[in-house]
Amino acid sequence: MAALLGGHTSVHFFTGGNGDMLGFADAGFLPLYAANHDSASVATARENFPGLYVREDDVQNIHMGAVPSAHVLVASPICTEASPNSGKTAPRELVELDGNGRPVPGTAWPLTRITMWEPVRYAEVHRPLAYVGENVPAFGNSPLFKAWLHVWDALGYTPVLASVNAAHLKVEGMRPLPQSRDRLVWCFLRNDIAAANGLPDLRPTCDAMCPTCGPVEGVQHWKKNPELPVGEYGPDHRQYYYVCPDRRCGARVEPLTRGIGDVIDFSVQGDRFGDGYFKGKQRRTRTPYEQATRDKVAAGIQEFGGKPFIVTLRRNCSHSSLDEPIGTISAQGGGHHYLARPTADLAIDNCEYRPLTIREKARCQGFPDHHTFAGSESEQRLQVGNAVPVNVAYWLALRVKAVLPH
Repeated sequence: MAALLGGHTSVHFFTGGNGDMLGFADAGFLPLYAANHDSASVATARENFPGLYVREDDVQNIHMGAVPSAHVLVASPICTEASPNSGKTAPRELVELDGNGRPVPGTAWPLTRITMWEPVRYAEVHRPLAYVGENVPAFGNSPLFKAWLHVWDALGYTPVLASVNAAHLKVEGMRPLPQSRDRLVWCFLRNDIAAANGLPDLRPTCDAMCPTCGPVEGVQHWKKNPELPVGEYGPDHRQYYYVCPDRRCGARVEPLTRGIGDVIDFSVQGDRFGDGYFKGKQRRTRTPYEQATRDKVAAGIQEFGGKPFIVTLRRNCSHSSLDEPIGTISAQGGGHHYLARPTADLAIDNCEYRPLTIREKARCQGFPDHHTFAGSESEQRLQVGNAVPVNVAYWLALRVKAVLPH
């Protein structure tokens, strides 16, 4: 175990866009090692963390004895392997293997994150003080999740779970993100550390306005089973919402959020909506937008008049104000959110229309503008969409650090 006199250290098995490393580094951790199978993600880590040893390889192939010991392991398992995603409980497609049993080029999607068993291998060898990670909330309802917890219990670790939303989370010195992104987060703390220092406080709060008490720090209220805080935010059909912390009041409160307009670069010009869009990589011919998209733009113009607004191309989504957070940027890079800027005549075809830029999406994930992304445009989109939100990683790092020996 690295000496505590030099500060707390971390090992990262999922580099991606580096959201987790950035959050932990900002909280005072020293990253010792990072690994990812994707060459563009590895290049991103090397550009933003000069001098850090970053290994390009599938984590499944790495001998844990060759990885340095650190106080904290930070690693987020692949969501498609262990959790339902749009009703699916397995990877979207079979991975084609070559004669040596290795995935052939073009089947990288199932390898975009390590599996849930790789942190177990590291813990068996190095016994870190804590293991930290995040995933979609459905991960906690997957068939293997409880078995996974039993494995960590057998290794001598106590789990602490929490469900957070990046658009609400109150973090010391950092604003909420203009993206509604529900995540399940955890810290598995080694039992001897838990006995000496207690468990980390992973109870999220938000800035909110109580109709009776005024500005308050809202606390989570679970509709069912608060002992297993796994779910998504929402007052209607979701699992939790926020209430006033004054028990005599206890009123439901709405989080104060940050609008997507805060991160929009209005100097970036879009195309005329009526001209359609380029279909295919050649960018030679334009295709008219579908009627469903046209209806969303028309509805936004009718509601917001000449003001810019967001169009979200997802089922059950339409248009939204720049004063609101956008919906989750997907792991595929979030090609669902478009900025619409009506002209003075409010004509649909004359409306300026464009997707959010990679930098705007990166800001929605909490990345500062000086954080660079390597690789092609599609590789950069994937890194941004797959990243751990920086404010979530920073909050986790601070809460875990508070119970580690100094």
